This record gives sequence, C-alpha cells and structure tokens, in this order.
Amino acid sequence: MSENNREGPLTRMGAVLSIGILNAGGRNTTISMETRDGHLKQNAICGLVLFMQHWYWYPMLNFISLALSPTVLIAVDKNLKVPKSFTFTSKAKPKTFQYPELLKKTEVVAKEKLETFTLSTTAKVKARVDRKKGVTGDVEMAEDKPKEEEKKEEVKVEKKEEPEPEFLLLHNPTRILNPQEQKIIYDQFDGRYMPVLETRYAGFIVVKELRPANEGEVELFYDDEERNMDAPNPDLDPDLPEAFEFDPIV
Repeated sequence: MSENNREGPLTRMGAVLSIGILNAGGRNTTISMETRDGHLKQNAICGLVLFMQHWYWYPMLNFISLALSPTVLIAVDKNLKVPKSFTFTSKAKPKTFQYPELLKKTEVVAKEKLETFTLSTTAKVKARVDRKKGVTGDVEMAEDKPKEEEKKEEVKVEKKEEPEPEFLLLHNPTRILNPQEQKIIYDQFDGRYMPVLETRYAGFIVVKELRPANEGEVELFYDDEERNMDAPNPDLDPDLPEAFEFDPIV
C-alpha cells in the first residue's frame, strides 16, 4: 500500500466509529428513530442527518448521541422506587442476547525460523544405503516409536459440556434488546409485583402489588442503597424551589 493511498486511514476511522457505536452507553443503547408507541422522534432523525455530514465537519460526529435509546427495563412501584424482588423470564437461551465479547488486541508474533524435518521416505532410503555399507541398526523401528508416542499425545479427553438452559431469569433492572422483548414473560405465580401494562417489555414500567408483604418479608429498593444515611433527613427528598416569575427582559 502506498503512502498516498487513503484506504488505510479511512479503514481505521471506520473501525473506530463502529466500535464506538457498539460500545455506546456501555453497550446498553441502540440507534432508534421511533418511540415505543411507533411515533417518529425528531431529535433522533435530526441527529442522524447531522451525523451523516461528519465528513465535512468532524464535530458533527457527536450528534449521533441524539439517536441513541437505552436498551433497559426498569420497573418502579407507586412510589417510584425500584424493587429488587421483581423478576421475569426471558424464553431464550442465555447466549442468544448476552453481551458480545470485547475485541482483544492481537500480539504480533515474530516469525521464527522453521525447523527442517526429514521425510520418512528419505530416512528409509538412507537406512537402505547404510545397510549396504555395513551400518547396523534398526532405523525404521526407531522412527516408529516417536510416531506411536505422538498418537498417544493427540488423544485428548473430551469434556462434556452441560446443556444450556432454554430460559433465563432476569432481575430488575436489566438490559433488554429489541428482539428480546418478544421473548419476555411476566411470571405472577410467586411474584409480588406485576406490570400495569403487561404488553410493555422495555423502558420504565410501573408495577402494582399483587399481594401485601408477608410477615418478616422486607422489600429492598436500589435507591435506598444510594442514599447517604449520615446526611440530615435522609428519608426526605429535596424541597421544590419556590415559585417565581420569569421576565425575559431582565
């Protein structure tokens, strides 16, 4: 490849952009121009249009973030808290929607000088010549022994892989891809919560209580762990700002 050829830089730039899009949001986002109700999102459409012009002005690359939507399911109760006990089932094998492996840097190994090997036919011819010259020794038997040892080494013990389960139990909150939404089933046999909209499988979902808490059962919420219990009044939310009038002239 010549130094003036632009194929190298273009290929590297395309690879960097593609990896960046795949890893956007910690691999928990996807490009979507529609809402979950089927309406077009103007911000996403405008973001992609501007992103397609990045070759003329590189800062336009950042506009692709307007088209990214989170691939997540977060269930909240009537108090807008995220209960830990809410679970549901994905009727697909775990490997179907798991995170793809990260790219690994391949180390360039220096080419070593190949060793020269003697063919078996060459060894037999040499042994035949040596026998004519009076040299004794069973060359063929000496050659057969290493071959038998190699065959023994090639025999490897095959490990039996355990069968992959046909479903996966997911906990709140979790990553849900668009094709995975068709595989989600809400269980209500032993569960305490059930979504108000049972046909919604991604985004924020409001759940209702099917039964009261049992004696000794303590519900844990994720936001409780994030609160600083040493802060004054940790159970109280910040006060709303006071009402004010906005004067655009001032």
